[in-house]
Amino acid sequence: MVITKHVILVIGKGGVGKTTVSILLSLTLTDLGNSLLYSLDPAKHLIKYLGISDVMRHHKIADKLYACQLDLDVAIKKISDHYVELIRELSPSLSVLNLDNIVNTIKYSPGIEEEVFIRELHKLYSTEDYDYVVVDTPPTGITLRTLILPKLYTVWIEKLIEIRERIISLRYSIARTLGKEFKFKDSVLEKLYEQRNIYTTLWESIKGSNTSFVLVSNPETMPLLEVHEVIKFLNTEFSKEPKLLVMNKYTNTPESEEVMRSFNQLPYSKVFIRKADRPPSTLSDMVELLKNLDKDELLKHFK
Repeated sequence: MVITKHVILVIGKGGVGKTTVSILLSLTLTDLGNSLLYSLDPAKHLIKYLGISDVMRHHKIADKLYACQLDLDVAIKKISDHYVELIRELSPSLSVLNLDNIVNTIKYSPGIEEEVFIRELHKLYSTEDYDYVVVDTPPTGITLRTLILPKLYTVWIEKLIEIRERIISLRYSIARTLGKEFKFKDSVLEKLYEQRNIYTTLWESIKGSNTSFVLVSNPETMPLLEVHEVIKFLNTEFSKEPKLLVMNKYTNTPESEEVMRSFNQLPYSKVFIRKADRPPSTLSDMVELLKNLDKDELLKHFK
């Protein structure tokens, strides 16, 4: 799998302004190369901010800046259809079942959203078209589950491969005993090998040096607590630290004093975005907001 130059995952509690930070970061990174802003957030705020006419397609927003908004419902339908085709291909005898029931089972199964996000991340890491990919992530909980699943899936698939190989070995032994010809090619095992490669490569990519994490907070207690949880998660699961902490909608008020003190004690690079008089809602608003930031200071973390 060809790895993009730099993948940046923007993580934070819902409502802290991940989309705003993702847009600002993507705009800034165009100074260094082609930049793709990809939103996995089901809230689809990117459509409003950038005036994207449709989803699931890369739009050119500005010079060297492209953007795409995931449609979760469309993506889930694609996965459901894909699994139905796999059932038809790998187990033809099951095709007599009511496949509509299978589709509905997949659609509402726990973990289907995480499966969508894993597939999208795999595609983003595989692209050769951009120097930088900035990912506007879903809410923190589902993002962290998505990031850890490639590791868990790899362990699970390794066990399935072991079982399948034993089955094939047993079939071979029986065929030899009976003097029959045995075909070693097994479509189920090939699919398992393919999935193992996807999850293993994705896991290594997320852990690799080409992946950075930007954590976003507001000057409030709960968003900052989530930042602390994400830092702990990154240290434990990936042995990594956030590349950048962003305090969005920053204001000098007595209510935020304790939160800001705790935030400033974190031993990582930080960016502060002051609360705008009017919430940004368009690309022009983002460009104006960017004028208040030190672009050189921001860029040095991703060169």
